[in-house]
Amino acid sequence: MNRAWIAGLGRTPLLPLALAMLGMLHPAGAARASLLSPIVKGPFLQRLGSTTAVIGVEVDPPQPVAMTLDGDAGPRPPPSPDATAFHTFALADLEPGRRYAYTVRAGGARKTGTFTTAPREGEAAEFRFLLYGDTRSDATAHAEVVRAMQSHPASFMINTGDLVANGEIAAEWQEFFDIETPLLRDRPLFAAVGNHELTDRDATLFLRYFPPDERAKPGERPLLHGTFRWGNARFFLVNAMDSWADGKEKAWLSAALERAVAEPGLKWRVAVMHHGPWSSGPHGGNRPLHDAGVVGLLRKHKVDLVAAGHDHLYERGESEGTRYVVTGGGGAPGYAVKAKLATTRKLETARHFIAARVTADAFTLSAHRADGSLVETCGFGKKEGWDCDPAPAPERPPTQAGPPVLADAPASGGATRCGCHVAGAPSPAALPLVGGLALLLARRALRRRARTR
Repeated sequence: MNRAWIAGLGRTPLLPLALAMLGMLHPAGAARASLLSPIVKGPFLQRLGSTTAVIGVEVDPPQPVAMTLDGDAGPRPPPSPDATAFHTFALADLEPGRRYAYTVRAGGARKTGTFTTAPREGEAAEFRFLLYGDTRSDATAHAEVVRAMQSHPASFMINTGDLVANGEIAAEWQEFFDIETPLLRDRPLFAAVGNHELTDRDATLFLRYFPPDERAKPGERPLLHGTFRWGNARFFLVNAMDSWADGKEKAWLSAALERAVAEPGLKWRVAVMHHGPWSSGPHGGNRPLHDAGVVGLLRKHKVDLVAAGHDHLYERGESEGTRYVVTGGGGAPGYAVKAKLATTRKLETARHFIAARVTADAFTLSAHRADGSLVETCGFGKKEGWDCDPAPAPERPPTQAGPPVLADAPASGGATRCGCHVAGAPSPAALPLVGGLALLLARRALRRRARTR
């Protein structure tokens, strides 16, 4: 809708009613109803570290914007005096692990938010983040996922790509921000670039709103990859939509992984990309990643988890010791399973997100559907596989008699390693009753046999 046309309607008292009706029709309701404010996107956190932060805001019409950290909270950035549409405020010299409140002002409007800086690098303090992807195409479904995400505490979020259906269309980015504003104003979103952000080849609007923490050299194309550190973990945002033909992307990833080897206090390494190496959905695995030796590179540097999207489903698996998840259920239409891989441990087509918890010794992922129900909770240690899969059954010696043991049999009492109960197996509490009943039946059979002699 043309903003000048809306401004013209502002002379009539019907405008508040019209905006309220528009808010009821749109899944982001309240955000759309605030169209009279010149602040149309944000404020939102672009990048956040232990001592730095960048806050973005977009206004319409273009005008100066001011931002302040509330209270005696440290540096006060100067106003952004230019009459432009998009403004960023870079903050430095912040304290690690500290909560800050901030206010953005444009015209007569003001909006507030809070953020907590990352812990000091190397600190083994527990932290949480949200992982999701493929939020494009269906605003109603996207909003449902976001509402479910709001009830989970998190220091930051990671999107595996395809935030919007067409990265060139400004209105689609506006819809994305309308829906995600409750999340974006208080925690940063780190995103891997997807094919739908690359409709203009250079991902211009994607780089405006969610630039990776890498800088291109003068005269070079903008970089679509980056890396960031959070406590005892490092995350690598990989441009999986690259052809990998000239080797530049692989050279960057190899150098970044190598640098991480010497980082003090680094425990966990996570690679995030849009089209990952493995998937049971219609897109399947990313063949160029395998052909270019990227999968071997990830294994060589002992990357703990590969997170991807592209196929609109939830999948968890492990391939030759490399754990992976596919999380593409952020709102886009669900995809049917094409062919379940041998490496797959869990697979479901559902709109969902993942809540992650990271400690010094464990990395735990909980997948939640948009209605709040739990798909599964699963984790791993530094040198261990997924802890929620049934333990492999021991092979029986050839001379030992007895029924065959199924590979997915529970360890004992019908419970798997994750504490889940196997359907059809007797619960531990029922075992005494079952045993007593079996004994009674055996006694009756013996008496009946004695009477017939």
